[in-house]
Order: sequence, then structure tokens, then C-alpha cells
Amino acid sequence: VFTDINFTKLIEVCLINICTMYANFKLSGIKKLENRKIVIIIVVLSIISITCPFVEKYFTSIGNIIYVYILITSILCIVTKIKFGYAMLVTIISLTINYVLHLIAVMICFGIYKILKINDYTNLFIIILVYLTLLNMFLTTKRLNKGLIFLRKYENNSYLDIVVLNISSIVLLTVIALSTIEENLERVLIIYIIIFSIIMFITIQKSLQLYYKQRMLVKDLEETKLELENKKKEVEALEKENLEFSKVSHSIAHKQKSLEHKLNELSMKSEIADELDIKDRIKNIDKDLREKTVVVLDKTGIDEIDDMLSYMQSECVKNKIDFQLQLNGNIYTMINHHIDKEDLEILLADHIKNAIIAIEYGDNVNKSILVRLGKLDGGYGLYIYDSGIEFEIGTLLNLGKKPSTTHKESGGTGMGFMNTFDTLRKHKASFVIEELGKPVKNNFTKVLKLKFDGKNEFKICSYRDKEIKNNDKENSLIVEKI
Repeated sequence: VFTDINFTKLIEVCLINICTMYANFKLSGIKKLENRKIVIIIVVLSIISITCPFVEKYFTSIGNIIYVYILITSILCIVTKIKFGYAMLVTIISLTINYVLHLIAVMICFGIYKILKINDYTNLFIIILVYLTLLNMFLTTKRLNKGLIFLRKYENNSYLDIVVLNISSIVLLTVIALSTIEENLERVLIIYIIIFSIIMFITIQKSLQLYYKQRMLVKDLEETKLELENKKKEVEALEKENLEFSKVSHSIAHKQKSLEHKLNELSMKSEIADELDIKDRIKNIDKDLREKTVVVLDKTGIDEIDDMLSYMQSECVKNKIDFQLQLNGNIYTMINHHIDKEDLEILLADHIKNAIIAIEYGDNVNKSILVRLGKLDGGYGLYIYDSGIEFEIGTLLNLGKKPSTTHKESGGTGMGFMNTFDTLRKHKASFVIEELGKPVKNNFTKVLKLKFDGKNEFKICSYRDKEIKNNDKENSLIVEKI
């Protein structure tokens, strides 16, 4: 049987198979491989190459190419652990490149063979030399030196898969057709029809997947649009309600000032009985005003979270602090995919309480806390704004490293931030502290941003960036100017 084998062609096939596998590694960006694996790959490729003539004898050259393609793809998956679909794409590109370059090398050497009348083995040596030179030049170009970066970057891009698969298949089949034009036409056509049917099936399947994805995106967009319209209507209703409340508050404030003025007059006349009566009236008005300023909070739909927010609002009311809540997106999605319900509850308790303490230790006339929860800046997170005093630099340097607090007399233990950093690490969340500026009557002083972005970063953005950096001797903080 072996007497029928064309050893010149066998050498070429073996070389193309080895170069195809080499191109696979280059295009995939794989730089190093164990010597044991390299030996195994060479042995397996040699066995494949030896069996190729027998496959080609019964299934034509195209069947032989499919045979080689499937086996090389399988070897690539086993050795590198990459996805089979991605391996198929890389292998067909590598096969196409190698067959095209080999065809170019044959065409270049054809003239030399005819003019110089050299023997077959010398001609084979020249073809191999030209082929390897062309392949090396191609794979060491600037764009391919580190692999097909665009292909690895868009590994899950179905559009790119379809385009590359079709282009590579057409080029490869054209090259094979040119090199096997003398073979049995009927068998070649049957193989071509089978191959193009498979490619068409894959293309239709990918196209249907893209169609359904597009339908889902359109549906999500319509639902988001409807949700935004509903939110807009809610905001308009709240603004109207707030305007009416402002009118009432304004009237009550005038009444209170009037009664205070009368109290001062009566005090000068020592009319104690009436004075006590007026004091009670003022207290009632003040109580009425405070009751009216307690805004009904939006509901997340999660009882534990709503109860904690309600409790924190009552603490703010006791300390005469304005408490606001903004919910964005579906909080159920947040606790199902980004943070546990219990962890979120503790984060709210710790940091709203810290904000209350920071406000109480300052003398700012603006006493406000704003909690934003849900989908913020393109991802889910928890933002807490307050108008209290700034962090001490020593506290910033020790956050997450050891318990640190400047308010021991108020019951502070510093464990809140230790627990926070444990929670952040658990959920791979990021923590950003933004110091907006010194206390002012019309703005917040800082905001704590807990972002569930999978980055697990800690960063400080502050107008005091130089002062913080000067105290950070170990350069352990990421500090940016705000």
C-alpha cells in the first residue's frame, strides 16, 4: 500500500499541518508551551499526515481537508483549553493562510522548475524554503506579532464569526479547487455541496440568534422607555406636592415668627400665664411643621431594606436632619445578582449613622443626607451624600486596615468600615470617597459611593488631594483631585 504514496506530497502535507498548528498558536497569542506537549503535537500531526493520503484516496482532497481541520481543531482545544467554537474559527483562518501561501510558493517556484529543469526533490526544497519564508514574514508582521487581537477581543461577536467563517471557507475551498482540478468532478461537487450546506446551516443559526437578541433588545428598550415615562410622571407629581408643601411651610413659618414676637412683648410685661399658653402654641406649630416635613419614602419592595431606611429616617428626624431617598431601577435585581439583602441592610445602617454623627459634629446650618440606591452611573450601587464634617486624614489612611474612629464618645468603634471592606471584598465591589468641599449652606460636603462593578477598588477623590498624599507615606491610597 505504501508504494502508492507520493512522498513529496506527504512531506508537503506534513509541513502544512505543522505550520497550521504553529499559526494557531501565533494567532491565539499563545507564546509558551511545555516541551512535552510540543513533542505530543508533532507526533500526532505526523500520524495525521501519514493517514491523509488514504483519506484523500477515498474522500477526495476536500474530504481530506475536513479530516485535517477537525483533528487540528480538537488538538488545539485539548492543549490550550480554549472554546471549541473559537478554536474552529482560528484553525480555519490558519489553514486558509497556509494553503494560500503554499499555493503562492508553488507558483513562484514553477518558473524556476521549468527554466532550470531541476529534479523534484530540489524543487520541493525550494518550495518549502519560499513557503516558510512567506509564512514567517506574514506571522511576524506588526499586526499579527501578538496574535489576532481583534479576534480575541470580540471572541463572542456573532457578526464577526459569520463574516470570518464565510470568507475563510470560500478562500480555502477556492485554493483547494485550484490545486485539485484534475480530480473526479462528480465527487468534488458532492463534497462542495455538503460543505456549503454546513456553512449555510451555521450562518442561518447564528443569524437567528442575532435576530432573537435584537428582538429582546428592542423589547427591553421599549420597557425602559415606558418606565422612564412613568418615573417622569411620578417626579412631576412629587414636584407639585413639594410646591404645595412649601407654600404651607411658608405660611406656618410666618405664624411662628408672629407668635415669637408676641411672646417677647409679653415677657417684657411679665404676663406669665399668657406666655406659657403662647409657648405651647409655638411648640404645636413647630411639631406640626416637623410632621409635615417627614417625607414618605419610596419603597424598594424588600421589607428589611424598607424598615431600615424608615428607621434611619426617624433618626434623622430626631436630629433635625433632612433625609431624602432616591431609588433607581429594580432593587430586586440588585440583591439577586450583586449583594445580599443582609449585607445591604448593614451598609445602609453603618453609613447613614456615620453621616448623622458627621453632621452632629459640625456647625453647618445645612443638615442634609441623601441616599441613592439602585442603578447609578451605568451600574448598581449605593451612594450616600451628607453635609457633615470631613474625614480626618488619619482615619482615611486606616480605612479597611484597622478599626479607626474619631467619635468614641458617641459610641463609634470603627468596626463599621472594617465590615464594609469585608463586604466589598466579598462582592468584588468598589468604594469611592468623594470630598466635595468644606461645609456650605447649599451643598453636600462628601459622598460615599459603593459600586458593585466587580473591580474591588478603593479610591479617594478630594479637594484636599495634596494634603492626603503628603500624609500617605506608604502610598497605599489612590488619591485624585476632585
